[in-house]
Amino acid sequence: MVEVDFNPVRPLGLWGTGERSVFESVKAIDRLRLSVLIDNSPKYDSYLKGCFGLSLWLEGGSEEVEWKILFDVGPLAEPLLYNADLMGIDIGDVDMIVLSHSHFDHTAALADVLRYLDREVPILAHPGIFDPSFVLRPRYMDYGMTGDNRRSRLEDLGARFLLTRSSLEVYPGLMFSGEIARTNDFERSGAVSCYTLDEDGCVCPHAIADDAALGINLDGRGLVVVTGCAHAGPINTIEHLRSVSGVGEVEGVAGGFHLLQSEGDRVHRTILKLRGLSPRWLAPMHCTGLVPMASMALAFPDDFEQMNAGDEVSWH
Repeated sequence: MVEVDFNPVRPLGLWGTGERSVFESVKAIDRLRLSVLIDNSPKYDSYLKGCFGLSLWLEGGSEEVEWKILFDVGPLAEPLLYNADLMGIDIGDVDMIVLSHSHFDHTAALADVLRYLDREVPILAHPGIFDPSFVLRPRYMDYGMTGDNRRSRLEDLGARFLLTRSSLEVYPGLMFSGEIARTNDFERSGAVSCYTLDEDGCVCPHAIADDAALGINLDGRGLVVVTGCAHAGPINTIEHLRSVSGVGEVEGVAGGFHLLQSEGDRVHRTILKLRGLSPRWLAPMHCTGLVPMASMALAFPDDFEQMNAGDEVSWH
């Protein structure tokens, strides 16, 4: 694995244990801007481009430190760069790219983004990010990091990978989940039917263990949880980040919830759990699904935010 020289990095707990290091909790920051660069649809009354996928721009910091993170890159670089330009965001300033998982709608633009940046860039992800991932119905389709997105090619373009199952406070206030503990039984159903190859080359179901998320600790508010597709389950993801960060309050949740293939019972139980977690702000996107999204809008009329490409939210 390529060594990456960037600071600060403070390792916290490993997935599934709920244990933390000697640090009581992740540091708090006092400002954050979350901008949607790629989503299935553009925001209303704009000239931005929609594209099936997800990419978020995160700017956070305090008096001591500032950081700029590109969370996923979507499937195509052209709409990403086009939208960023119209939104006044210079992705050339990025400090790190974080990949939520391997699927093409979150990663396929990576090689072209690296060509645009034309420099070395640290990329944080789970070690399983390069595992094969594909679907067989209605026909074979490769979902994984292959072709122009194979590791050797990306490293030639400047990618410097930090691949870990551990949770990390990558920059002050910014927590990478690592591998997410899957503790809620009801979140085991309704996932995308992906397959992979085992060590013997046999086809087997793909659990998408590389699914990861971010948690940002806002001073006096709590965690802002950022998901890619939440294949591990949105509730598992939130609870895991609360555990490894030591931050109990949830300020908000944004990103894909991957409930579009789920039955009504799972959606209902997700809403019940969300009510118990009491986020003050909720923005399901991308792969959440129309009916689950509408159900959440009805369940959280004062806290629901519809966010599409071009939308932004800030905390100061």
